[in-house]
Parts: sequence; structure tokens; C-alpha cells
Amino acid sequence: MGILTDPNNSRRSAFGSFIMKHYLKISWLSYFSGLVFLFVLPHPWYSHKTYFSENALLPGLVTSEFDQHKSTKRYYEDLKEENSRYPGQAPFPWLEAQFKQLGLDVYRQEFELQYPLANNTFTGSNVYAILRAPKASSTEALVLCAPHRPPNSPHQSTDAGIAIILAAAKYFRNQIYWAKDIIFLITEHEFLGIQAWLEAYHGVRYGDGSINPGNLVGRAGSIQAAINLEIETPDITHLNVKVEGLNGQLPNLDLVNLVNRLVLREGLHPMFQGMEDHPRPESYNGYMRSLSTMFSMMTSQSTGVPSGNHGLFHRFGIEAVTLEGLYHRRKGRMKADFLTLGRIVEGVFRSLNNLLERFHQSFFFYLLCGGSRYISIGMYMPMFGLLAIGFLITALGIWFNLLAKLNDKKDVEITEVPVPYIVPENFTKTLPIFFIVHFIGLVGYHMPTIATRFGEAFHIGPEDSVPICLGSFSFILLLLPFLDRPNLSLPAGPDTWQVAKCLLNLELAAIAGCCSLVNISLTTFLTILLVPLALTVKPYTGWRRMVLVLYTLMCHPLILGGIASTVDTIRTFPSAGAYKLTVRSLEAWQRGVMFSIVDSYIYGNVMYDLASILLLPAWIILYLLCLANPRAAEDAASTSLSQQQQTNQEEGQSKVKKE
Repeated sequence: MGILTDPNNSRRSAFGSFIMKHYLKISWLSYFSGLVFLFVLPHPWYSHKTYFSENALLPGLVTSEFDQHKSTKRYYEDLKEENSRYPGQAPFPWLEAQFKQLGLDVYRQEFELQYPLANNTFTGSNVYAILRAPKASSTEALVLCAPHRPPNSPHQSTDAGIAIILAAAKYFRNQIYWAKDIIFLITEHEFLGIQAWLEAYHGVRYGDGSINPGNLVGRAGSIQAAINLEIETPDITHLNVKVEGLNGQLPNLDLVNLVNRLVLREGLHPMFQGMEDHPRPESYNGYMRSLSTMFSMMTSQSTGVPSGNHGLFHRFGIEAVTLEGLYHRRKGRMKADFLTLGRIVEGVFRSLNNLLERFHQSFFFYLLCGGSRYISIGMYMPMFGLLAIGFLITALGIWFNLLAKLNDKKDVEITEVPVPYIVPENFTKTLPIFFIVHFIGLVGYHMPTIATRFGEAFHIGPEDSVPICLGSFSFILLLLPFLDRPNLSLPAGPDTWQVAKCLLNLELAAIAGCCSLVNISLTTFLTILLVPLALTVKPYTGWRRMVLVLYTLMCHPLILGGIASTVDTIRTFPSAGAYKLTVRSLEAWQRGVMFSIVDSYIYGNVMYDLASILLLPAWIILYLLCLANPRAAEDAASTSLSQQQQTNQEEGQSKVKKE
């Protein structure tokens, strides 16, 4: 703390003097160094080849004996026939009958969802069967699951994945080496089904309690790992491994390595983010593919939305991945069949059966630039530190300069030891505006509930009333600095904008540091956008003020969501016309806002909470700094300086008279 409050300016530390003079240069240098470091990360010099840390897995050391490929094909055909008979319903009675024929403990779970923004109730069911371990007493368990998707679902079918689950249950039933219970789970309504089952299994509630999971009659042991299957047909050439979970959580890297190793052993090619590993990662094309893969993962992770049903297992301490079947016509890529897929599932579960304890030895924090190369937390954290250190250095530089300016005003003719300033002038006058903007953030956090009640009064659904109210709320915030009453602006006084900028940079540094430990991808993208604004923001006039205001408006959380939706729409529909792209972008923007709010209520996704409670208050301060009057600040500073000089002269004259 002495470096912040040392009043002895004549012997000011070299570090303090250096920061005072060059803090902006240091901040910009570290920012651009971090950007360069970010693009260097996927290169083989910094990324590493994956390896196993958990030796107990012993992947691929046993001979695959799965021989139920004919049964799998029969299950697949029968399931398609059941779906065609009852297109709007899940064939759970048929599934229960198949599991019971195998001699398993079969249960059904009924759950319901009370939609958090309306008085609507949705119901659903899950079916699960438990294979009790013959060599243990139901203390540990593994899960093999798949979501059931009806023919009218917008997602790809999972019929082949469910058929593989049935065939795996038939094969596993006759083996005696299982030391863990195996749960075969078929869920309904995508994330809702798996969330309801997990809440009921562990006896907890997440979100605001919108899901009523009901009671589970049958349970197994503590779940250690889960594999989710999303396979439409056996005619696939690749298995795409999905790892991103809720709020950016990732599974243990050993589980990802296990799946990739066994997929390669069976002659298939693993993929990550829909891209296959380049044979020569050190080449230019290999580097570009690694870079594209890394940014694809960061984009997916930054949303906080799970890439599959596996993503909801992570918060319970359960390592899980999703295997998605893909077909790409490419030379040298042979099609798989049910025998190959069954052997992969068998190999994964036999390796997981060898575990003596939970996954703990390998990485939980990493970035993947391919299926076989990773970037550990020890490599990407220095990159992020270079990007975000500008917040802290700028805050220190402004703080040092403000204290030095006040302490250097002391009259050198006064022989007594002066009382030093330990906080900048007008510090207490600036604090209330931070409390006000954070209160506004809390209002924005509760705005969906307010908007829903407002919409009910005018017979408007929440899908329309919530975006309208959020847009109106943001528009009112833009107008507040220009109104007489109510007015929202920085307090008048010398250097108040510098004090506000200092406190803002400290707050942004704290937000970036905390969020980087949860979702490094989201924090990196936000830091890249906000650091230039936090460094350059100040009261300007003319065209520079206009440019700064436009960039600040672009960084509004709601506008950032619209930009992300537009970019994603253009990537998804590259051949669409300008009008269709505009309409689809607006629809995607509206759906994205609603999904972030509903996911916050149901699953506990923190994206909307972060945007409203933390990012919106920081953005308001940035906006007020852009609109501050530079002439008023200069006049206040000159008035304060003249008053201080007059006070010092009066004190000196009174001392001379006393002598």
C-alpha cells in the first residue's frame, strides 16, 4: 500500500515515477503483445500434444468383443418404425419393454416445467435402466445416454445412438467384469430432460426452481462419467467430440483423450469443432486450421451454452462428452457401421470401469486447437494477463498522478511537515455515481420480470415484451445525460472524470480477473473489446468524441449480442440476400436475448446476470466519460488551483504576522 499512498514526492520511487510517465504506453504495449500471443498459442511451439495422466484408464489394452451389430440394426429399424407410427410422441413404452426383456431395472421419470416468464406448463418423461455391477455394491456408476428427437425435430435424429444404447445394454448384461453400475438413459426435450433427471438424481434444484423433477424410484451409485450419443445413422465417417459445458465448464482432458484414442483405434477419424486434425500442424495450413479450431472452441465456450446434453453433467462433478456422428465425403475415409460404433462404446466403458477414483490428474482448464493438441492454463493465462494488465496499470498511473498533483501543491516555504493526501480530491464525490449505476444494473437484471407483467396487461407475449422493454430501457439510459430531470452525469469538480476512470479500470480489472477463472474465452473477447475503450476514454470534443461515442455504443451488452447474432447468421446463411440476412439477424438477436434470460432462470446460465449486473454499470460509466464536458472540467481544475494557491498565501501571511 505504500506505493499508492507515499506522500514523500521528493523521494518518489522509481517504479511510481515510471508508471506516472508511461502508463499509457505500457498498457498499449502489453495489449498488443497479448494479441500477438493469442495468435501464437495454436502454433506447435506453444501447444502440446495430448497425453494420458490417469494410467488406470488403460485405453485399448483389451480385445474388443462387441458382437451385437445385428441386434443394433434390428433395434434401429424397429425404432424408426415406432417413430413413424407415433410421430409426435417418444416411444418410451417400446423402450421400456426392450430394457425389461434384457433383465434390467427399468424406471420412468415424469417431470414438468413451469415456464418462468408465463403461466405455461410443459411436461416430459425420461426412461432409464440400471445394470447393477456384479462385483460392487452400487457405490459408483457410469451413464450412457442419448436424447430422443422426434421426426419433426429441427435437430438431427438420434435413432442410431439409441439403438447403440440398447445393443450395448444387451452386450454389457452378459459380462461379469463390471465394477460400476451402468445407467442407460433416454431423455426427452433436449436439455430439459437431462436437467430434470440430474436434479432428481442428486436431490438439488438449480436456477429459480422452474423445473419440478419429481422423484426417482431407482438410483445407482455416485456417477463418475457420462457419454452422450448424437448419432443419426451408422453411415458416418467421423465422430465429432463435443466438450463445452454450461457456463464454459470443460470435462477432464483425460476423458477427451480416451475417446479420441479409441476412435482412432477402430479406424474412424475423430473431429473437434467439425474439423479434422491436420497431418502437419507445424505447416502454414496446419497452423491456420489449428487457429480456426481454437477460435471456434472459444466462440462456442464464450456463449456459456452447452454444446450437448453432456454439458449439464459438469456442475455435478461428472466428466462427460458428446459423440456426434458426421459424414464427410473425402478420399481415404471409410464409412463406419454398427460394429465399429459398438466397439468404441465398449472400449470407452471398459476403460472407465478401470478407474479407482474420480478424474483429477489431467487438466480441467484448457483450450483445444485440435483433437490431439491442447493449450494448458499455464500457457493461455500469460496471454490473458498481457491483455488485461492495461486495466490495472492505467488505474495505478491515474492514481499516482492525482496524488502527486495534490501533494506537489504544498507550499515549499512552509517549514512544517505537510499532511499528505492519501486519496485523490473529489474521490468521495465520485463514489455515489458508481452506486447509482450498479443499482441501474440490478433494475436491468429484474427487467424481464417487469416486462412480462407489463406485457400481460397489454396481452403481449414475453417473447415480444421482454426485448421491447430491454430496448426501451437501454434507450432511456442513452438519453439520461441529456435530460434536466432525471439527469445522470459525472459530478462537477476538478479531475472527477480521472477519478471515475481510475475506479472504472479497477472494477474492470477485478471483473476480468474473476471471470477468467470461469470462462476464459468470454473474458478474452470482452477484454479485447474493452481495453482500448478504457485506455482512451476521456472528455473530447469534435470528431474524436463522435468516434469514441460510436465505439462505446457498439460495446453496449445488448448491441454486442446483436453483432454476435448478425455474424453467426452470416456464417450460417452465406448465400442469403441482404434483406433475408437482416430479418434473420433480428430474429436471431431476439431469440438470443430470450434464450439467455430463460437459461438463466432454468439452468443457471450466468450470461445475462453478468451482462446486467457487471457489464452494464461499467458501460454506463464509459458512456458518461465520453459525454463529459472537457471545458467544464478544465474550468473546475483552474478554479480549484487558484483557490488552493490563495489558501496557501493566506496561511503564509498569517504565519509571518505571528512571528
